[in-house]
Amino acid sequence: MEDLDRGVPCRSYTHARRYPWVIGKIGGWQLPTQLSPAQLAALGATLLVLVQTRSLWAHLPRMLNLLVEIALPAGSAWAVRHLRMEGRTPLRALCGLAVYLATPRLGRLQGRPYRDPRACLVTSRLFVRTTPATCGRSRTRHGAAPGAQQRSGR
Repeated sequence: MEDLDRGVPCRSYTHARRYPWVIGKIGGWQLPTQLSPAQLAALGATLLVLVQTRSLWAHLPRMLNLLVEIALPAGSAWAVRHLRMEGRTPLRALCGLAVYLATPRLGRLQGRPYRDPRACLVTSRLFVRTTPATCGRSRTRHGAAPGAQQRSGR
């Protein structure tokens, strides 16, 4: 009974599961900070674009060029860490976009893409018969409209 009075040690790991999967070591080399796969992709893509387009933007002094080549990839990786699209991380948002683009335009019916039935030409005749009320005189007087009244007096 004395053990129960002191309490039971418990740990909750739900807080740790809220964070994305992170990478701390690549090939035995320790990164300066833990990065998610989306951050690594943004870092690598930004660095690749900067290196490929160096002739367009690298007209600054050498130290400023180096600062741009370091600051832009780091800034993009930092921005991706805090980026949320529809409450999802960028990788999950891209997966959702891929599923949306792969979905048929009209949806699915019984597991297959739904297609509208082909239009077919209707070959029939339509007969219009007039009744005596509609084929009567269209004007009450020559030149007067059907609803016009004749004024008397003046």
